[in-house]
Amino acid sequence: MLFHPYSWKNSLTFILNQPFDATEAHLEMAPYRNIGYDSSQNPIYSAVGIHFFFDGEPTLILIERPQTMRKHAGQIAFPGGKKDEGDRDLIETALRESHEEIGINPENLKAIGSLSPVYIPVSNYLVQSFAFSHHEKPKMLLNPDEVNLILEVKISEILSRYSISNTDIQLQNGIKIKSAPCFHIQNKIIWGATAILLNELKHRIIQFHQTTV
Repeated sequence: MLFHPYSWKNSLTFILNQPFDATEAHLEMAPYRNIGYDSSQNPIYSAVGIHFFFDGEPTLILIERPQTMRKHAGQIAFPGGKKDEGDRDLIETALRESHEEIGINPENLKAIGSLSPVYIPVSNYLVQSFAFSHHEKPKMLLNPDEVNLILEVKISEILSRYSISNTDIQLQNGIKIKSAPCFHIQNKIIWGATAILLNELKHRIIQFHQTTV
């Protein structure tokens, strides 16, 4: 662990609000090395919630999608989805989706920071992430139509030098991605946009540690 448990709470908000060039971190985990977009593509705006609670160290909440889903079946993700017309902003999207998918109560939750946007070429989604901090593990109830299981991932698992590897990914359309970069955590393969965001978080934490020691 890089920090004393108590210093995490004081450092996380700072880490998530510093200017940061995420290009390298994103490219490391982008299977097709394609992370750019422009407004002419009319991307579909979406948001995910990065929920932290503290159990000695920050613990992240991830979900596994059911195999029955039309898109992203079986993938590990943050709770989230596309912006609805009724959402005032993308923070509200992240909170609404977190409530709909895993039952996290949005009351009194305020974003403590964010990571860089991630563009997903195959779906034309532009994903914005927002981090939320919980003093203790939040009460959760998964929606079986959208969530197969909930994963609790400690920051130390993400920071581990052994967490990143490569694997072949079989997509629903029959295409196979050879040697895709991924996180391998708790016997789960985490790739795509979720891995890109986790890798940015990893890079941010390491950079912060290097500048404060």
